Amino acid sequence: MSHFRAFALATAIALGASACAPRAGEAIGGEHASAEAGAEHPGKAVYDQWCASCHDNGGQSGAPSFEALRTLPRATVKYALELGYMKIQAKDVPKPELAQLIDWLPKDEGSVDSWISAARCPVKVREVKLAADQTRTSTTFGVTGDANRAQSAKETGLSRDQMKDLEVAWVAAFPQTPTMRSQPVIVGDTIFIAATDAGRLYALDTNSGCVKWHYVSDMTLRSSLTFAEATDKSPAAILMGDAAGFVHAVDARTGKKLWVSEARLNDLNRITGAPVVHGGKVFAPVSAIEVNYAGQDDYECCKGQGAIITFDLATGKKLWTGTTMEPAAPVRLGRTGTQQWGPSGAIIWSTPTIDAKRNVIYAGTGENTSWPATDTSDAIIAYDMDTGEKRWVFQATKADIWNYACGRRSANCDWPGEYHSPDHDFGATSMLIKRSDGSELVIAGQKSGVVWALNPDNGALVWSNKVGRGSANGGVHWGMAYDGTRVFVPNNDSNRPAGPDENPAWGPGIHAVNAMSGEIEWSYKNNLRDCGQEAPVAKAYVPDAQWKIQRVMAPVLPPPPRVTPAPVVPRPPTAAAAVVGAPPTAPAGAAGAADVPVAAAAPAAAPPARPQVCRLGMSPAPLLVDGAVVTGTTQGMLRIFDGKNGDVLFEYMTNRDFPNTVNGVEGHGGGLDSAPYVAGDGTLFVQSGYARFGEPPGNVLIAFKPKKG
Repeated sequence: MSHFRAFALATAIALGASACAPRAGEAIGGEHASAEAGAEHPGKAVYDQWCASCHDNGGQSGAPSFEALRTLPRATVKYALELGYMKIQAKDVPKPELAQLIDWLPKDEGSVDSWISAARCPVKVREVKLAADQTRTSTTFGVTGDANRAQSAKETGLSRDQMKDLEVAWVAAFPQTPTMRSQPVIVGDTIFIAATDAGRLYALDTNSGCVKWHYVSDMTLRSSLTFAEATDKSPAAILMGDAAGFVHAVDARTGKKLWVSEARLNDLNRITGAPVVHGGKVFAPVSAIEVNYAGQDDYECCKGQGAIITFDLATGKKLWTGTTMEPAAPVRLGRTGTQQWGPSGAIIWSTPTIDAKRNVIYAGTGENTSWPATDTSDAIIAYDMDTGEKRWVFQATKADIWNYACGRRSANCDWPGEYHSPDHDFGATSMLIKRSDGSELVIAGQKSGVVWALNPDNGALVWSNKVGRGSANGGVHWGMAYDGTRVFVPNNDSNRPAGPDENPAWGPGIHAVNAMSGEIEWSYKNNLRDCGQEAPVAKAYVPDAQWKIQRVMAPVLPPPPRVTPAPVVPRPPTAAAAVVGAPPTAPAGAAGAADVPVAAAAPAAAPPARPQVCRLGMSPAPLLVDGAVVTGTTQGMLRIFDGKNGDVLFEYMTNRDFPNTVNGVEGHGGGLDSAPYVAGDGTLFVQSGYARFGEPPGNVLIAFKPKKG
């Protein structure tokens, strides 16, 4: 996120210290209680008292569902409650009861690795081929260091015409993994993929899904993957960050650990964006979970800050650290007498972008988490790759100070003077693009719904366009894509109709923005038919003259008045009809359940479960394959567009059961988020399932190939 305010909210309301927590003595049990064989386990009562009010409400709270929680490994649950995101919410749960909860909540599904031996590749295809002539189709989150997320037909083995006529070739599933959050990478005929919740990294054969090797982490994994080519000092490696803020380097041929190095300034730092590699160095972005801890009045908020930490690729030795601000210092006592610290925040959520020509690395930052505000929050920062010094800073929104306390205006969100708290992070990875006239731009998408085009030499604003209404949960979340002419901007705004003074193109969907002018060429808005509900067929929208461009030239927003938010009244779940196969208006050739091959290795897809909440946001970063724009919704709809005109080429609902996976693990699709797509070796791979923010959980990797004949 992503999702970054939602991330804080979803984690902050999941246990007893939350706004959703039941009152003492209040009985809140789910329907699962009597049905579970272990209903008499004392951990069940702990769950009912401290957790059920959020996790059993049909996704309305944004917290992961009970079913999603039960798929987590015990180690993940223990880490989250004792050391991770949920530590601050679990602090009021008595330790004996917490231990009971940890013992009961994870469903006993046997070893997370029990399926691997049967799915091991035959010896003749087990080799991971990394010869110089092997096509490297995707090396990191942004595909390449410039983060344009564009691949050619030659690189992928897929043409735009073939993207109209795809079918499911095989599906692999991963146990104890309700969220597929780590974008894979492909080298030749090997796809490297992480089951993050299970702490596993796999090398799979692209043609069959069999396992070449697997790596076991002693910590849950977190970021997307990056492939580093071999040097004279180091072998080819797969790099990623774990949930505790460490970078792992794994031998790409064998799966053996090369090194693990700490990439944090304190124990609340994390790595949410993928590390990137250039010139024998690994650049790791540093984020944090302190925004969540700040919701407690007795927490000394806040000391954390964002950073880029650089390591030697061969050894993992730390080289330099470039922070987003000076260290925090005591600034005042809060109204409850707790010491407050600042400045803090401006963490780096996403994968940095490499500019080899200028020897610069670009990073986007989030909001400040405490007073005073800095000029580096909600900003794009250019760091010198040799020294870590800041070359320039572009700040899009000033005085954006937000933490979880701001939802209640409690003690850690009460600062002197004027402030602004929209939570308008730069969560999306920026792109370095070359336009048709040869000029270059840094393109950055913000949760405000604004796309910024900057001069890479000095950070000066070239153009901007507000392409969505934006919000803490809306706007641009993970990233964009670029085809040499158009910037493709996903929008995670809500589905409410545009107001009288709003652009009719705003809403959840995608925009094609001209890189020269910043004008929208076409837009596509998602609607309720993605959830099987009655709705008109969506078409590409071409803006009229009135709404060609909404420039935002002054990156300063006025501070809002301080108000006490009204209490939230939970909405009842919304029933929605099930979707079977592709939507009824899908173009000819769109794959549905009946289109799945009958071969032994190909799964037959069952109808998806009926969703309670229709999630239409387009949060994931798109992927370009030969000019075809691969997108998806948080409900799980895969949709591919013609980048030139917005025509829908292909649709497929991934939110369904897959009973016959190639590795014999029970498979379920779910929401699409983060960066779930990668293409190579004639195959489009899609990860389905994202339970972090109340979206449908899932655990599958779906391989799509062009239909034969």
